[in-house]
Amino acid sequence: MNNKFFPSNFLFIMTMVTGTLFSLSSSHWLTMWMGLELNLMGFLPLMNIKGKSMEAEASMKYFIIQSMSSSILIISSVIMYNINLSWYSMFNNNMISTMIVLSLILKLGGAPLHFWLPSITKQMSWSILFLMLTWQKLAPLLMLSLTNSNTFMILLFSISSTIMGSIMALNQTNIQLIMTYSSISHLGWMLSSISLNSSLTLIYFINYTIISIPLMSMLSLSKGNHLYMLTQKNKTNNMIIISLILSLGGLPPLLGFMSKLIILISLVQMKMMMLTLLLFLGTLISLYFYLNMSLMLMIKSYMLFNTNKISKNYNLIISLNILSSFIIYPLIIMFIK
Repeated sequence: MNNKFFPSNFLFIMTMVTGTLFSLSSSHWLTMWMGLELNLMGFLPLMNIKGKSMEAEASMKYFIIQSMSSSILIISSVIMYNINLSWYSMFNNNMISTMIVLSLILKLGGAPLHFWLPSITKQMSWSILFLMLTWQKLAPLLMLSLTNSNTFMILLFSISSTIMGSIMALNQTNIQLIMTYSSISHLGWMLSSISLNSSLTLIYFINYTIISIPLMSMLSLSKGNHLYMLTQKNKTNNMIIISLILSLGGLPPLLGFMSKLIILISLVQMKMMMLTLLLFLGTLISLYFYLNMSLMLMIKSYMLFNTNKISKNYNLIISLNILSSFIIYPLIIMFIK
């Protein structure tokens, strides 16, 4: 971050966090909408933190998309209030609930309404990209869990996000775009359980954030944002980055596999076999580009073998990622049963 304007950066971060907490702590649709707008007002200046023209263009696109989805959301909420005389989750009208779900999926960047996300994220710094792919999804996900109808429609968005996010990442060379499409694919997994069991989605979201923090921090140390840059020499421990990338891919016994396992068990118990198979298909496609990234790092590890120590800040998170099968699996079984 640009330390020259640090006090204002702190103010914007606090505005963004307050807006999200506003939405999370309310069950009133008007207050949740106000929280989303406050969050947007805090996040937009952070996108322009380096003052580049490309960042200004990205923030303008983001503002237009978020304003459009917020407009649809507030209009739908007002119509819902006129029908039910209630600002709370009473979705008797199917068309209104469809409009609200569409506006929230557009906010999240779920496929096929994901068209705006990649063009914005490839121009961001890694810290802002991390906020975009994690924190900015929190409030809309909670609001989706409050929509008690249109489960089938949300599941369709879930399948399309998982498969499209995986396919679109296959021929990308920009690491930031790969992480963005990976995030869309993971969003599909979160959406698959959002209307069935929102606490499982929260566990998945927390696990995704735990993996993303050290991974994006380490990827930001590479000299550029293209895949071939991973073969350049730098001071990070490559095997740890490989374990985090494979964890995002969902290989056992890593943390990413554990979070997918929770959702798979619950979907199989609900007899949703077709949905489970399609989610599996999306994950298998995404494993190709995760393994491609891992291979590049592995070649680098062989050619330019370093024994640099990793920063102690992430030791706990990385231990949790690698030992999750022993720590988290028993907790998952207890939670589901």
